[in-house]
Amino acid sequence: MHIIPADAKRALNAHLWTRHPDDWYVEEHWVDHRLFEHERFEGSVCDPACGLGRIVQAAQLAGFGRTAWGQDKVERSPYCVRVADFLCDEFRGRRPDNIVSNPPFKRAREFVVKAREIAPRKVAMLLPLGWISGDTRSRWLEDTRPRRVLILTPRPSMPPGPVVEAGLPARGGKTDFAWYIWEQGYNGEPEFGWLRRDP
Repeated sequence: MHIIPADAKRALNAHLWTRHPDDWYVEEHWVDHRLFEHERFEGSVCDPACGLGRIVQAAQLAGFGRTAWGQDKVERSPYCVRVADFLCDEFRGRRPDNIVSNPPFKRAREFVVKAREIAPRKVAMLLPLGWISGDTRSRWLEDTRPRRVLILTPRPSMPPGPVVEAGLPARGGKTDFAWYIWEQGYNGEPEFGWLRRDP
């Protein structure tokens, strides 16, 4: 008999998922695999909010091996090789060439700012597509000059981590998402494209 954790039960019993206190939401596997199939990264890759490690796993399967690793403020999987709060972390040791993450949404902008300060090559963040149309965020995006915005289709479902850990299916997502990619030194207009679950 499969036992469902209490926090997963609460999330399932709500008409909408109860917001996770750490903003920990898990993307579907294809979301990460399509990114590494489409976008070229050189050097090492770090996910500083790795959760269950799906981004790290996809990077390793794409050929990055041990040069892909994860950290998080809570260890939730074997892909987390270091426990640290990214926004408080000085990164004095192993600094990644690229940062790829599904950040906690409440702190996503802070994650982008810090990641761009650290990574000398690329930063890719999984963020709501609505950022390109909201007045405040779109002005901020315009200032930061992303290289690419890759829209995910169909809309992926991103349930709270406890729902995924309980082995329950992801379904019913209400938010559209995209990979926003910044490349150091790029100062042009963003390119738009699509990443499809079924190419």
